[in-house]
Amino acid sequence: MKTVIHSVNPYLEPTTVWIHDQIRSLRRYTPIVYSRHSRNVDRFPVERLVDFTSAGVGRRLLDRVSIRLKGTYPRYGRHMVEDQADLIHAHFGQEGYRCLAARKEANIPLVTTFYGLDVSALPKVLKWQKRFDRLFEEGDLFLAEGPHMASCLVDIGCPEDKVRVQRLGIDLDAFPFHERSHEETYEVLMYASMREKKGHKYGIEAFARVRDKLPSATLTLIGDGPLRGEIELQIRSMGLSDDTTFLGSLSHSDCVPILNRADVLLYPSVMASDGDTEGGAPVGIIEAMACGLPVVSTKHADIPYVLMDGEAGIVVDERDVTGLANGVLVALQDQQATQACIKAARTAAEERHSLTAQAISLEAAYDSVCT
Repeated sequence: MKTVIHSVNPYLEPTTVWIHDQIRSLRRYTPIVYSRHSRNVDRFPVERLVDFTSAGVGRRLLDRVSIRLKGTYPRYGRHMVEDQADLIHAHFGQEGYRCLAARKEANIPLVTTFYGLDVSALPKVLKWQKRFDRLFEEGDLFLAEGPHMASCLVDIGCPEDKVRVQRLGIDLDAFPFHERSHEETYEVLMYASMREKKGHKYGIEAFARVRDKLPSATLTLIGDGPLRGEIELQIRSMGLSDDTTFLGSLSHSDCVPILNRADVLLYPSVMASDGDTEGGAPVGIIEAMACGLPVVSTKHADIPYVLMDGEAGIVVDERDVTGLANGVLVALQDQQATQACIKAARTAAEERHSLTAQAISLEAAYDSVCT
């Protein structure tokens, strides 16, 4: 067995659920998680977690000074040698750069996965442009969730021969295909953290138009985040309070029954004003595809790739409120088209996003730089 160090910062937030699942699915590599923040440990248990902020106040202060001056993590390399690590897998481009000193000290390969802001916004900052140039030169392999993200990596200077597409994988057993009941009421679900790139503003405007056509339609929101106050205000100002339910941030397992009962997933992702993007495609979309929940989303990042250019879901332009509303109405009212779409989505989830298959693919990527 070989050992891989996963550098995750912040540690296993909801947006990195798939990281945890992939870690737990490894068969030939023993995973150890290095982190500088320990959050959600009860929700995302790992066999071994090394939290570098658990040291004394003096040690943490010295670490912060070192990181500010050098830009890379102190002490990681020594610990990797002690852990007899064969590989570092850094999640997010920033983490890849911060692990460069450890890579050199431990003399092991470095694999980095980019996710969104790190490829769309940070390269516009001169400091990070220079840091990523160094990372692309010294790093061994760079993973992207889909071809759009892979091309973006090449565009910002990553050698094409170092880039590999590593799709997101989900546990298909946890998301069995579920037939919809199609009753008189319709539940529209938005399942995302409340940040600008998730496009809640446009989704809510689209829902208002749907409700005008289907007065029995309701909106359910799973998630929380910095824009929750703005979203609540928008709901009230549009007179949608009685039709909207906020469930907040739920455990992953608690989300499954809601995916099963909803009638359509509305996921109106956009490029945020600071350049943040999905990077690849949200895991929530793939989960919906697996369980037979129709998806209406946008031509953003790798979402069209995951939804097979509309064969496995409805995709419209970013911020196209009319298109989003019409897509939801089609998903709710045109059962023949919807059935064909959700069957194609389940097939795509099985063939392209099986957690087992993607874990094998990830280990093959590790093997390619460990030989």
